[in-house]
Amino acid sequence: MDFFVQVKHFREKQEEFQSGALLPMSKSASPELRVRKVSFSSQKNSEVNGTAEMDDQEKTMSTVAQLIEQLHANKSSPHEKELTTARLLGIAKARKEARGLICSHGQAMPLFIFILRNGTPLAKVNVAATLSILCKDEDLRLKVLLGGCIPPLLSVLKSDSTEARKAAAEAIFQVSSSGLSDDPIGTKIFVTEGVVPTLWEQLNPKQKQDKTVEGFVTGALRNLCGDKDGYWKATLEGGGVDIILGLLSSDNAAAQSNAASLLAQVMLALSDSIPKIIDSGAIKALLGLLHQKNDVCVRASAAEALEVLSLKSTKAKKAVADSQGVPILIGAVVAPSKECMQGEGGELLQWHAIQALSNICGGMCALVLYLGELSQSPRLAAPVADIIGALAYALMIFELNAEERFDATKVENILIMLLKPRDNKLV
Repeated sequence: MDFFVQVKHFREKQEEFQSGALLPMSKSASPELRVRKVSFSSQKNSEVNGTAEMDDQEKTMSTVAQLIEQLHANKSSPHEKELTTARLLGIAKARKEARGLICSHGQAMPLFIFILRNGTPLAKVNVAATLSILCKDEDLRLKVLLGGCIPPLLSVLKSDSTEARKAAAEAIFQVSSSGLSDDPIGTKIFVTEGVVPTLWEQLNPKQKQDKTVEGFVTGALRNLCGDKDGYWKATLEGGGVDIILGLLSSDNAAAQSNAASLLAQVMLALSDSIPKIIDSGAIKALLGLLHQKNDVCVRASAAEALEVLSLKSTKAKKAVADSQGVPILIGAVVAPSKECMQGEGGELLQWHAIQALSNICGGMCALVLYLGELSQSPRLAAPVADIIGALAYALMIFELNAEERFDATKVENILIMLLKPRDNKLV
């Protein structure tokens, strides 16, 4: 809906609320009239509240319009533009309806683009931060993308101002949050503007990039680089894999998580990259990221990369096993329960870890039998409680394929043995 049409609509609504006065009640009103009086009073309070809400919304619309007009004024000084963009940022943060009003205003996006290209560093920060907030709404994200914000944001990302680079990186991350798969228009824009190559350039070790920028840039790449996209061949030739491997040892959790996920995607897209990844020592780095000290999103992404590695390469399976990866993965499967994790991160960690173990063992049937036998081994690879916990999770998600043969009685007998009182190892 056009901005000025919305203003007219709200004013009409307000007039409806304010029309129709209530007749005063006499002191000698009958019980019936007193009941009606209470009813009228409630209705009046509702009308007052509704009128206040309409006043508030109209005030927001008026404020947005005034601020954008101030930005449009040729006489506005650079400092005044900083103050005006700061006020727009504040109202976008505070009021959800203001975000739609900003995007609906015909002058907003052209002015934002102009400021990103020609404004002071602070004004650029304010505008980029405002775009980030707008892009959290999917409908507005597409409007921002179509409004032409990508080229100026990429320019700000290359600027000397650290704060401006942070704001631009976050805006690019947010505007790319839906990826490319279901967005042909967005795909064309991102490809045409050379977004992915520019983002990889920002991660070059010679750049010594700010950690916050690094996190948002890797996140944007994670959004844009799927396992079937054509970006990876050029990325591999341009040293992208080396950049990803270097980020695995970053002290930035967001960059580590995004790098591990990107590693999984490049292996799915280009099997030729796997030997280099194995030889680089990535397996030990990924197993190290499964440690409890790391953020759950980092651990889940590392498990995802190990799942893909063990799926795509026999050499990788052996390398994971030789690096004591099996007990570490068993620990990752039971970690969400032991550490009382909540949310999607813990679920993804469990899922990817059990799938990696399944790949290493040669399938879920083989894994279930392996875990059952391992729980009775005199030389345990992991605590028996962890092994049984991983076995329980494997059985919970187990689905027998028509091609697989599975002797359930073997597992049943093992579980019965573990339940006997003489076994004091069971926790």
